[in-house]
Amino acid sequence: MGGGDLNLKKSWHTGTFRNQEMVWKREQEVAEENKKLEQLRKELEEERQLQELQRIQEASGGRKRTERLEWMYAAGPGQSAATRTADLEQYLLGKKRADDKLSGGSTSLFQKAMNQQANSARDMYAKVREDPLFLIKKQEQHSLESIMNNPVKMKQL
Repeated sequence: MGGGDLNLKKSWHTGTFRNQEMVWKREQEVAEENKKLEQLRKELEEERQLQELQRIQEASGGRKRTERLEWMYAAGPGQSAATRTADLEQYLLGKKRADDKLSGGSTSLFQKAMNQQANSARDMYAKVREDPLFLIKKQEQHSLESIMNNPVKMKQL
């Protein structure tokens, strides 16, 4: 005679499919974040081991390594060494051009600036036309003019 568990109709109940789905999604996000953090930890540990080996080599009389700009060419945190190597290879072979990216960015920036100047008069007109205070003042002025043009109202004043 009852109709079932009324708690299943509540938005906060843990047994609803929607809430279980939200928990599952958050768990997946946490797991993905943990994978990324673990990958970064591994990369840092490898880098530290490499630096330690280089330090030991220098201490044992090997050639001294001077770090100048090598760190700039190392793969970044979001980029693997393989993709970095592939990008450099494409650039060196002429398949990927850096000057296209540089020139494309400046022209788009220039055109954005030009478009702002071209629409300034139209934008100002739209801002004045759609200004709420301007509309209120315009209504007040219109009502004042209607009172001034009405002789009956003028006699009452």
